[in-house]
Amino acid sequence: MSTVKKLAESLKRLRNVGIALSAEKNISKFFRIILDEGMFFTNADAGTIYTVSDDQKSLDFKVICTLSKKLHLGVADTSKWPSVPLYDENGEKRMTNFVSYVTHTGEPLSIQDVYNQDLFDASGTKKYDSNNDYRSVSMAAIPLKNHENVVLGVVQLINALNERGEVIAFSNRNIMMLSSLASQAAIALSNKKLIDSLENLLYQFIKSIATAIDRKSKNTGGHINRVATLSEMLSKEIQNDKKYYPDIHFSDDELQEISLAGWMHDVGKITTPVYVQDKGKKLETIIDRLELVNLRFDLVEKVIENDILGERNDNKEDLPAILKKVETYRKFVAKCNTGGEFMRDEDLALLKEIFAFRYKSGDKEYFLITEDEHRNLSIRHGTLLWEEILKMRDHAQVSYEMLNELTFPRKFKNVPLYASAHHEKLNGRGYPNELTEDQLPLQARIIAVADVYEALTASDRPYKLGKKLSETFKILGFMAKDRDIDAKLLNLLIDSELYMEYALKYMKPEQIDEVDFDKIKAMYSEVN
Repeated sequence: MSTVKKLAESLKRLRNVGIALSAEKNISKFFRIILDEGMFFTNADAGTIYTVSDDQKSLDFKVICTLSKKLHLGVADTSKWPSVPLYDENGEKRMTNFVSYVTHTGEPLSIQDVYNQDLFDASGTKKYDSNNDYRSVSMAAIPLKNHENVVLGVVQLINALNERGEVIAFSNRNIMMLSSLASQAAIALSNKKLIDSLENLLYQFIKSIATAIDRKSKNTGGHINRVATLSEMLSKEIQNDKKYYPDIHFSDDELQEISLAGWMHDVGKITTPVYVQDKGKKLETIIDRLELVNLRFDLVEKVIENDILGERNDNKEDLPAILKKVETYRKFVAKCNTGGEFMRDEDLALLKEIFAFRYKSGDKEYFLITEDEHRNLSIRHGTLLWEEILKMRDHAQVSYEMLNELTFPRKFKNVPLYASAHHEKLNGRGYPNELTEDQLPLQARIIAVADVYEALTASDRPYKLGKKLSETFKILGFMAKDRDIDAKLLNLLIDSELYMEYALKYMKPEQIDEVDFDKIKAMYSEVN
């Protein structure tokens, strides 16, 4: 190629390289582009790129290439290519090393023959050459400086070649072209670092908010963390799955989007009243009102005992039986308060009898439970009244509204939907929007399965014990049969053994028992 054509091609490539660098997201490919172009502009045989370490104390190898040794562009093996210290043991700048000198001065530099100069210590270069049957002659190093004139790294090139393949010195034109390339590369690298730092800040902020929400409740600490972790595990497993999701491949951005949604799925609970979120007993508000009810029982029993002793009751012979009945009522109320078992019709009838109980002593009438207490104790399952359930459910809609107010990067634009849809069901009976199967993205279904699995196995809930694996999968099997959750995702959770990986990390040993998965899968095989 003639000098004119070479220069024209160089200018064309230099113009296009800025666009390529700005568009490249993979940092390894980013550095390869820089080194590839730098070697093209100078017709160099070898090259290396270093970046300044986070602690600003060394230069780290990133990519390396030696064409004559068929060592093509690749990520540097740091075990073979240790970092270059920028300072000596006394904290003084190392100015006798070629690339550290360029880093400290911030100026490009070239050497005609590295063996025949006395400015820099060439012992490291000679050792490398000896070990690899190579001869380094000419060298050039160009700093990558950002808009604040801060050096981010160094491009080092070795052995410029003429058209006959002979080693020559790097020319001033080479240095000028390399400086132009380095300037574009540094701007692109600086912008990439800025974007990465902003995304990292977003991630850290979201995690801190999630942690604060978890800590808001004394009973659900770690829930968000565990759901986000399992969501990430399932998403990554889908990448390797050939049976259930052979055509699904999430990009790195999509995986991060799922992770962010997992961390944010319960952000709406910031508005959920603590007394509802932490209601572990049916009579609980700020405190468990069972204590107040017991005081009332104590008072009634004391009044009856006084009547027996004081002979102030016309039906004195009935009082011991009444006293025994009151004690039976007390034990039943305490049992109902736990919310652990489904309330049968006969249980509700007995509660109604307790509510209707009245005892007269003199001109006073005593009762055992109030209307509000009777209403709470009559909750058939769990500990929440219907209006409290609605308050709890409201967190999903609030999550969407809160997240939708944020201007996420375009690649994370679906975070509000994925996060808020973790209580939606494939059968359209979920909330907050009763989305149907065709409206429910796979990403949201992943978080939904993770949320249910975590909730069933969690041992930190005030209203229930963490279920064993056999109990958990029986419930999940019914949910898959009813199309509450995605059956294929449940199969993936089982077949990949992610369920066990999670269990060993987060569940108590006594919860981990044997599961007949053939029997479980048979429950919902028709909807697979």
